[in-house]
Amino acid sequence: MDFSYLDKKEYSGISLLDESMMNPASPDTEHFFIRKYRVNSDARLHRHTYIQINYVCRGRGHHIVNNRKTEISKGDIFIIPPYVPHLIVAEDETGLEIFEFEFVPDFVLPTIGKDENAKSCLDFAYLEPFIVAEEEIKPRFNLDAVTRCEVEEILFEALEEYTAKNAGYALVAKALLLKLLVITGRAYSRDIKGTRTEEILNRYKSTIFRASQYIESNYSKELGLDAICSEINYSKSYFCYLFKAVTGKTYVEYLNEVRISNACRMLSETDMNIGDISFEVGYKTIANFNKYFKIFTGTTPSKYRLQKNKPTRN
Repeated sequence: MDFSYLDKKEYSGISLLDESMMNPASPDTEHFFIRKYRVNSDARLHRHTYIQINYVCRGRGHHIVNNRKTEISKGDIFIIPPYVPHLIVAEDETGLEIFEFEFVPDFVLPTIGKDENAKSCLDFAYLEPFIVAEEEIKPRFNLDAVTRCEVEEILFEALEEYTAKNAGYALVAKALLLKLLVITGRAYSRDIKGTRTEEILNRYKSTIFRASQYIESNYSKELGLDAICSEINYSKSYFCYLFKAVTGKTYVEYLNEVRISNACRMLSETDMNIGDISFEVGYKTIANFNKYFKIFTGTTPSKYRLQKNKPTRN
């Protein structure tokens, strides 16, 4: 997934860490990294190309994001989006300890995209951090005592798995990360209920819903990104991120899914020839239609029609 739209010219002089820097000891094998550490005085403003979850397990300090300084203390959890400069500073010599879980979005997004129930709980991780330009959005929130215990248990277990690296540890880490995101997502939803933050998030969701309705009404036309972004007045890169965050699918996946779904209906309910159906649902060539049809259904249009029209036995 491309987050380059978050990379601004004014950030060019700030150190940018890529995925290989999550764990320099094995940069080519892992798409996540977990550690528990004490913030030291030589920390510097920096950025990274991946997502980072931070949980304060001890002490007090400050978190600086986008030149906004926020106090942090035990029980706070926050997300750091890709490319955004940030710095964590301890308040005093008593120490500030952080649990850090870093991951590339594709480490968990394909799983989330298949689960409608989980996806609705994850605004905190996958939507809220990417609209930090909105002044109303909170850069962190404090967990209640019960949720803190759940979160700390997950993080300790994840750290143990990551440190031991026994067989299947990456799968366990992924499951624990998903659980962490769902638990914090639920807590976040409760925390923002009735606030301006909830209003802003709902506005973004409403915009994406409007975009999906536009797609379903115009799928038979040539419907490139320029057309849909012009309709909702978003930049292409920002729209692509938000669309995936809200729907769990890329714009192209969603458009092709709508087209093939309607093609299946036509194959089952009409006697139109396959070439006409291909054109009717928005494909310029039958070869392209056949390719996407097989991707989404696992078979060809002609075999699909035969299967649907096969007489059933009593």
